[in-house]
Amino acid sequence: MCRKVSYLEFLSIVTFVVCLFFLHFAPWALANTYTVNDTADYTFPPSDGDPICFRWAITLANNHAGSDTIILPAGTYVLSSSTISTTKENNNAQGDLDILDDLIIIGAGAGQTIVDGNGGDRVFDIIYSDTVSLSGMTIRNGKAPTGDMGGGGIRTSAGTLTLDKVIVSNNSIATGTGANDYGGGVGNNGVCTIINSTIANNAAYKGGGVSNNGSSIAVFMSTISGNTDSVAAGGMLSISNTLVVNSTISGNSSTSGTGGLFSFGANTIISTTITNNSSVSGTDGYCNGTGATLSVQNSIIAQNEDNNCCYSIGMTSNGYNLEDTNTCGFTKASDLINSDPKLASLQNNGGPTFTHALQSGSPAIDAGTSVNMFPNDQRGKKRPCGAGYDIGAYEKCSGLLLFIPAIIGNSKSTQ
Repeated sequence: MCRKVSYLEFLSIVTFVVCLFFLHFAPWALANTYTVNDTADYTFPPSDGDPICFRWAITLANNHAGSDTIILPAGTYVLSSSTISTTKENNNAQGDLDILDDLIIIGAGAGQTIVDGNGGDRVFDIIYSDTVSLSGMTIRNGKAPTGDMGGGGIRTSAGTLTLDKVIVSNNSIATGTGANDYGGGVGNNGVCTIINSTIANNAAYKGGGVSNNGSSIAVFMSTISGNTDSVAAGGMLSISNTLVVNSTISGNSSTSGTGGLFSFGANTIISTTITNNSSVSGTDGYCNGTGATLSVQNSIIAQNEDNNCCYSIGMTSNGYNLEDTNTCGFTKASDLINSDPKLASLQNNGGPTFTHALQSGSPAIDAGTSVNMFPNDQRGKKRPCGAGYDIGAYEKCSGLLLFIPAIIGNSKSTQ
């Protein structure tokens, strides 16, 4: 005997079947890929068979619903002065490159694919609550107008931004002293993740390298260096939750703010090196804003010009940290205070970003701890490389350990 199906059961079955049917037509299934083959910058549509420039590829992606991908081959893509105007618009018609939908842009590598703002406007403007990923490129020479929510290189109005193996350099905010003149390199107003990237030599009134005015920012295996600002933070200003792991913040400066990192919200720093930052009249290395908290582990905050930290209020050591003075509140038995880390200069030590190597005799060598979620150093080298884990972003290997794999390989090849 057949059971009578209730109306609600019938509705559920119909809904399930309809969902299965339309699953084939989901937006992600219809994603387009556009390959750029013209380094010029123009706003008019190409004729059939003509090359596609970068701006027009973004326009095509903007006009197509759903996430798309743009392949950006090696070359220098300079925003043309003919597309730069004092008139603000958000339709990718002129000036900066306006992204209006979910988008993935893949370059050939930071040393090969270069997007140049030509000093006339910011380079990228992510307008809505979209998810955008940029990888394998250099973003340089952007200049955002004053009072326009910052971001000389990249501005996000909301949404999610990921930078992977990207160099953001020599970007700035036009001369201004307002509340919205922030983020010379990156001005984040959403959620931002920076991976294997370099933020260098950018400038702004507030937050020379990076300014996070959004809900959160995370920095992994990256270097923030040589950035400058006037009143907040030369390296990075963050007003919300901040995570920095296996990274280097070095050589940044501020006039009256913090040289390295000034942050509000809940902050976590793991296996990171903060050094050589300076401020004329503020804190040189790291400073907590009012009500902020910092949890720090296995990190070096040392050799900043005068003050490594502004004070220890709100700061919690989880151990295995090193400071060359005693201003950061490192009180665990495994912490090292008044200790010279013996850092080499910032340079290419392998990997996609510059780091400070530990010189022989550094007390940071073998004095650190493992962090289960992050088994490698900033360069991607496996930890530990000696008798123990090293403190900071760099894991030092002896010459013998470096050559052991080669010795083993050569031995096997002769057998």
